[in-house]
Amino acid sequence: MGFLDRLLKRPGPAQEAGGGVVRRWTVAGRLEVALFVGEIVDAPAEAICTSTNPRLSLGGGTGKAVLEETGWGLKRRLEAVVEEEARRTGRSDLPVGFVCASPAGRPPHRLIVHCVASDRSHRSSPEAVRLCVEGALREAEGAGCTNLALPVFGAGHANLPFDDALATIARTLLDVPTTTLDRVLLVILHPHQARRAEAILDGVLGTGR
Repeated sequence: MGFLDRLLKRPGPAQEAGGGVVRRWTVAGRLEVALFVGEIVDAPAEAICTSTNPRLSLGGGTGKAVLEETGWGLKRRLEAVVEEEARRTGRSDLPVGFVCASPAGRPPHRLIVHCVASDRSHRSSPEAVRLCVEGALREAEGAGCTNLALPVFGAGHANLPFDDALATIARTLLDVPTTTLDRVLLVILHPHQARRAEAILDGVLGTGR
């Protein structure tokens, strides 16, 4: 059993209350979708995602957690991305759904995928979530990763209802025609959201295990 598989081994009830993988589903007969409770930086995946704003500021939530883990060099790299896109497009803000990637700070993470899930007024939508999921899958696949951790895009700073955001992520994974990834972790921060998340994912993906 490999390192990631050991971390992803389904915990018992006592462990579930404190975090880790609590349920799994199979999509299209091969892609495993797992519900992970905890911080995005603790998710056992080669690629992890931030849910951020049009300035890639990483000021809170998943962005803040990743910035604290990786260091301020990441902030400077993302500022350069924003400046380059501004020169290229003439826009000061990145569009909703914009996705880019940077190297990760520590194993098992190899890649950090930054996803613009809201506009400058901190508003998100199911369409924004769909674009972020599709872009994150492309970046992870392009980097040769076999697994990816996604937050519930838009459900934090952008105030999109949790149920809508998570259901959109699940439907997007169902709609993706093919993927080279073996596993996608859906990361929720708070243990008290786990049962609600399981019910949503059962409704979209079918009963998990």
